[in-house]
Amino acid sequence: MQRALIRVMLIAATVSALLRSTPAAAIPVFARIYNKPCGTCHTLFPQLNPQGENFRAHGFHGLPATVEPIHVGSQLELPGTLPLAVYLGTGEDLGRTHVRGEPSPTREHFNLQFLSLLAGGELGPHLAFLVDYELLETEPEVGTVDVYSLPEQAYLQAHAEPLGWLGNLRLGWFELPLGVSPRVHRLSMQPYLTYGLSGCGLLDHSPPGVRCEDVPVPGEAQIGAELSAQRPASGFGWTVGTTNGSNTRLDDKASPDLYLRVSQAMGLHEIGFFLLYSPDVLGKGPKDHTLRLGPDFNWYTRRFRALAQFLADFESNPTGRSKDLWYYGAFLETEYRLTAAILGLMRAEYAWTSNFDDTGNGGATRMRRRLWAVTGGAQWLVLQNLKLVAEATYGENREAVSDRTSGTWSVTIRAVTAFWALKPPFAIDQWSDREAAP
Repeated sequence: MQRALIRVMLIAATVSALLRSTPAAAIPVFARIYNKPCGTCHTLFPQLNPQGENFRAHGFHGLPATVEPIHVGSQLELPGTLPLAVYLGTGEDLGRTHVRGEPSPTREHFNLQFLSLLAGGELGPHLAFLVDYELLETEPEVGTVDVYSLPEQAYLQAHAEPLGWLGNLRLGWFELPLGVSPRVHRLSMQPYLTYGLSGCGLLDHSPPGVRCEDVPVPGEAQIGAELSAQRPASGFGWTVGTTNGSNTRLDDKASPDLYLRVSQAMGLHEIGFFLLYSPDVLGKGPKDHTLRLGPDFNWYTRRFRALAQFLADFESNPTGRSKDLWYYGAFLETEYRLTAAILGLMRAEYAWTSNFDDTGNGGATRMRRRLWAVTGGAQWLVLQNLKLVAEATYGENREAVSDRTSGTWSVTIRAVTAFWALKPPFAIDQWSDREAAP
């Protein structure tokens, strides 16, 4: 554990020295375009604060650009500087999974949690784009590094403000509009248990011809189209959309999913309700139509924030034996800012299934699953685009029918940064002036 801490501190010190030696223009995409500190739109990056949510609701418009855009036509512009940043999270993981009466070794390994390229900006008064292309990611269970060929997010967004509404249409790869961002703007290093549930995973059974990792879950980005609108005067908002139902993959084998979210803002606080229906989440062999629904809650003050989500899920045929399953997940996360640069986080999650028995239909699955996890930690914003994170998680997975319980604990230490190490090129108007000079 001591070696892990020393290694992460060395990484953080190296990155900090590099960032301090680069010009102010080297900070991430939007901060560079608008010459604003990251804290303008983020609590601690990547989590958005209310002003960041407002900027997103305006289709990434509304702030005057410090770097003048390149005018291509009356309705089309390009960012006047290179709209790129590198997003990196790396550190050490220490953990152990134990089953009663069985030996279990402790695992420790260096973790390149993610290495991504970020890009984004306005494309004129009504268009914008955003790209989050994750190049590498470590699988924490085994410590292997995966290389990805498809982006986590990559979408084009159109924006308009008719009759007092803020309207947005986006097309491409993006997250579902849940109460809390499952990954892109998630503050904790630990993913949400609630957003990763599926009947396949809970029952430890893959239907014929289907891999559990290919079954779509709410926490995975999807490919689709989404229309949303928000009325600032009343705080009411709605979102409707459709996705390919195959996570970020292009090989669409399942049926399109439809979803809806409605929300009501009350000052800086918000409540919402999410609903998704899929005619078939498997895509091969037997059909398994799915319904996901539940409320969410976001309470925000300058120092304290509380986030909550409940999801009830129904699958009609998770094992391919014509036996349905209800399962549920919920979490409550609280965050407290001790200072402007130090934040503490605590999250509790619980998930469970109804009794499932498909043996009368020719299957071999009898289960009643109960899972819970508690995560706590702190984050220190060393620079506006560099932070150190320490988190610990303990959880249990109990299968009540066989009376088998496994417990897992893990400790995570991370250095997380977003930057562009090269000085961006000057704006197009500066380039034109230089070309015209004798």
